[in-house]
Amino acid sequence: MTVMGSSRALALSVVQREQGRRAATSAILIDIKQRDTSMGKGSVTPARSIIRDWLLVALSFSTGVYDAICFLFFGKVFTAFQTGNIVFLGLAFGGIRPPAGPNLVYVVISLGGFIVGGALAMRILRKSRPQTHTEGKDTLWSSRVSVTLAAGLALQIIFLVVWMTTSRSTEMIYIMVATGAMSMGMQMNAIESLQVQGVSTTALTVTVGLLGAVATRSLTLPAARRMIGGIMGVTFGAFLGSLMLSHANLYAPLVPVLVTTLVIAIASRTLIPRR
Repeated sequence: MTVMGSSRALALSVVQREQGRRAATSAILIDIKQRDTSMGKGSVTPARSIIRDWLLVALSFSTGVYDAICFLFFGKVFTAFQTGNIVFLGLAFGGIRPPAGPNLVYVVISLGGFIVGGALAMRILRKSRPQTHTEGKDTLWSSRVSVTLAAGLALQIIFLVVWMTTSRSTEMIYIMVATGAMSMGMQMNAIESLQVQGVSTTALTVTVGLLGAVATRSLTLPAARRMIGGIMGVTFGAFLGSLMLSHANLYAPLVPVLVTTLVIAIASRTLIPRR
């Protein structure tokens, strides 16, 4: 009986050890799977950071196209560069009228549209969870940013439809200026919510002012890269916008629509964290 009891105890001990080993192995596998999931689309890696930075440059390019179209075709009004509109507002108050000066109504509509667009963006973005944005530790993108850009894209499509299907009368220009400015206001706050150093896709005054920081190496290399990319994006966007107004006028606003669509699609595919 003693021998049989000892054998049973030994067998039980072996079974328990085997069960413990399997449980430990299972726990390790689960941990590995969870780590793999956490290192999914939303994790910060150099490759994904570069993808995000290129998307920001693309949005800057889109901004350049829009402002070139509005400034050249509508006459001295911007949809994104609101600092310029404030200057135009002062000129209008000083009695400078078209063609030498701006159209006061266009300028006021653009300023108001930009503010409304920014406010709408904040209502969408406010629902997203607070995040800590530190270089190398931040979440690269959020679904709310894509939703906000998509809402701005809808306004861009309205701009495009009015541009392509109407005579572009004064009343229609009011609609295009308003929708374009609202879209840019939404884009500005969407990108600002990412709190990425060295980038603005709608206004470059501060960006240009920070070029001295690049020369003195006060900024990180990624921030400097984003800054220079944003400046080049707006510049080439304005160049293409002016070129299309001359040679493909009807399709000029199609470029920002396509660019914004691609940005949303790529970000959703590669940058938004898995749930």
